[in-house]
Amino acid sequence: MKDMKKIEEKTCEEMEGIPVYFFGSIISTMDVAEDFLRKGKTGIVVAEEQVAGRGRYGRKWFSPPGGLYLSWILKEESLYPLFLSEIISLSVVETLRDFGIDCRIKLPNDIITGGKKIAGILIVKKDKWYITGIGINVNNPVEDIGQQVSIKDITGKEADNKKVLEQFIKVFLQYRKEFYTDSSRPLKQWSEYLIK
Repeated sequence: MKDMKKIEEKTCEEMEGIPVYFFGSIISTMDVAEDFLRKGKTGIVVAEEQVAGRGRYGRKWFSPPGGLYLSWILKEESLYPLFLSEIISLSVVETLRDFGIDCRIKLPNDIITGGKKIAGILIVKKDKWYITGIGINVNNPVEDIGQQVSIKDITGKEADNKKVLEQFIKVFLQYRKEFYTDSSRPLKQWSEYLIK
């Protein structure tokens, strides 16, 4: 792994009270997030490009410039062992819908629109923490146009990655609150988005 000390974030800002660290080209947001966790640092790691983005089972996630690639370090809560995957996937779907994309959840970790993958999710547990990796095809070229698609491909115009990120954070925090209050409504919604 590349020496993490040599990788410096371009900027850091707060979104909804959460520190968000922006990087240029890095190996993987998951690698940086794991390094952050070892150093006692939390928040969201965002990259413009991943040289070796990670999917499930060690698969590579094609991550050229233009996409939204992030890893969110989340402290374990009573809700997460049960519903973290549902909260994340529901939040990605609702965020994409806000940008004009009608999509569905394909278990275990894909977000699909028109039969093509537009986003992927990876959740890794580290002691009392979860690192949630999310890749969304926003303005980037896709590796396989028969299997994948981006927001730009569908809408014909570029979306603002930062606005997609901000919306995702807001939606996630709202759903987390809803799941704590009464999980039945968001769970029903999640179930309706499932590709069965």
